[in-house]
Amino acid sequence: MSAKYFLIASFLALLPAAPAAAACPAIQAAVDAMNAGKTAEAATAATKTEGCSTQEQTIALRVAGIAAFNEIATAVAGGAPLEGFEAKLQSIQTEFASPWQVRDALGDIYRGQKNYAAASDAYQSALEIGSDESVTPDWMAPDADYIVRLDKLASEMRLLSDQPVKLASRGPCKVNFRGVTLKKKSTPVRYVFGKAEFTPEGEAAAKDLSECLRSMDAKEIVLIGHTDPVGSDEANMTLSVARADALGQYLAKAGYAGAWKVVGKGESEPFKPDDASAYTTDQLNQLNRRVEVDVQKAGN
Repeated sequence: MSAKYFLIASFLALLPAAPAAAACPAIQAAVDAMNAGKTAEAATAATKTEGCSTQEQTIALRVAGIAAFNEIATAVAGGAPLEGFEAKLQSIQTEFASPWQVRDALGDIYRGQKNYAAASDAYQSALEIGSDESVTPDWMAPDADYIVRLDKLASEMRLLSDQPVKLASRGPCKVNFRGVTLKKKSTPVRYVFGKAEFTPEGEAAAKDLSECLRSMDAKEIVLIGHTDPVGSDEANMTLSVARADALGQYLAKAGYAGAWKVVGKGESEPFKPDDASAYTTDQLNQLNRRVEVDVQKAGN
């Protein structure tokens, strides 16, 4: 994890459209304390929310949480191992309304522990929390590149997990995150070796995908099948098409009424992990065996 500092010089200066009288004083006080490196004062300020809306109370708490997170980031930048702060990060997320930065850092820890299901959920929730404009204003949100990174890490961990991990962590699926469109989902649908037949875990993942498409009111999708490099190019191309088609047939029977088509890529487009050296050959092959869902049109 790189040190992620969020030293906000002035809440009101960065949000000129918000009249001073309308701003929650607890937020400005927490920001000022955070910028001064006074973590305890930020935590105290975040509790003095009389007259603040529920959303503003959440923002104030998250500012205090980021102040506590910055202490950890400073220690990690100085050479301390991130994994040593797992309990502290869990405490911050509970006490301070779970800032996305904390969920991201926990994702890094779980990933290092090879707890891929927990890592996927942590990265996915970081993405969703950071993209919720009602309680994560622009000045404390991830930028476009980091949104893409969180989505990619969540997908990577989801594919590596031995148990099904939902495509959305909090609420319905969506493709737009703070103006960043993420149409393509790598689904963790598992198949019997060499066949287009779901494993029990694969069927659970297919069911989750069906619910995901329903929640975003998907109108048109492309299912893109991929395989690992084991076997001939021709056989893998045929298998990738068959697996994508099997998923499409399942979705149609499960109630998906939109348009869909299948594309087979075989082994020609292997998954590009964040750090390939962290995985075994079997794990890399597991990442390669996937069906991507490209949402062409959605109602939300």
